[in-house]
Amino acid sequence: MSSVRIISGTLGGRRVKTIKNKNLKPTPEKLREQLFSWIRPELSGARCLDLFAGSGALGFEALSNGASAVVMVEQNPDIYRNLKENCELLDSESTINVVRQSAEDFIRRTNEKKFDFIFFDPPYIKDYVELLIPKLLSKLARNGVKIYIETDAHETVYANSELCLINSSSSGKAKGHLYELSKS
Repeated sequence: MSSVRIISGTLGGRRVKTIKNKNLKPTPEKLREQLFSWIRPELSGARCLDLFAGSGALGFEALSNGASAVVMVEQNPDIYRNLKENCELLDSESTINVVRQSAEDFIRRTNEKKFDFIFFDPPYIKDYVELLIPKLLSKLARNGVKIYIETDAHETVYANSELCLINSSSSGKAKGHLYELSKS
């Protein structure tokens, strides 16, 4: 079993276990470090959604840097159990809610309040970005929400008239884009 290191904040240096799964691709450390340097000043007390949670690296990093609540959505039963175990290990069950559901079903069925930050890191093999971002924006995003979208390094930047690209960074085979929602 391998692990992912939480980079900064109150849990900085701690590790979370990851399981072997060909579809599991934790956000590279360099991208996480860059992302959290961009958003850290605004994370205190924030509500965060980690769709396609996988290793949970983004959600755990958000909690470590001041988020007051994190919802992690993961449909794979083994990965879901691993996330629950990591929450126990980090004593974060009261601030992290792990939901076993597909991202599509979660967006359609949830009654969650809107989020301040959304981490969207789907498998690279599907068109989840184009399919789900419009639904996500209409249901779970408040004006000014920051949305991190991770894609394969070769994909083009996602275009949406309501999203303004703030920053981009890449590491190896992954590219991370930080957007802000500005509804008129």
